[in-house]
Amino acid sequence: MAEYFEVRMTIESHERAAELAHGILLAGLATSIDITEAPDQPIHRDEPVWQLTLIATDEQIPTLQRYIGGGAPIDCQPVNHDFDSYPDWLTDGQS
Repeated sequence: MAEYFEVRMTIESHERAAELAHGILLAGLATSIDITEAPDQPIHRDEPVWQLTLIATDEQIPTLQRYIGGGAPIDCQPVNHDFDSYPDWLTDGQS
């Protein structure tokens, strides 16, 4: 079974973030991507910084890093829950 990673990166413009997310999905390098304004931004910015959060397998990470290039540092954290089990909110109170 492939191990999954949550990958986060920040991108300067929302157009560039959208282009990058679209390319990553077309290349099959992630199973899902979320684009949001990055938390903890400097107050004196004209344009917000955007954060891409995606789920990728360990085999996809090296290719993903090459695809992104040196333009955006990425943070990879392993996903530590079982994708095949039911979510906690669904099984609460059931045995």
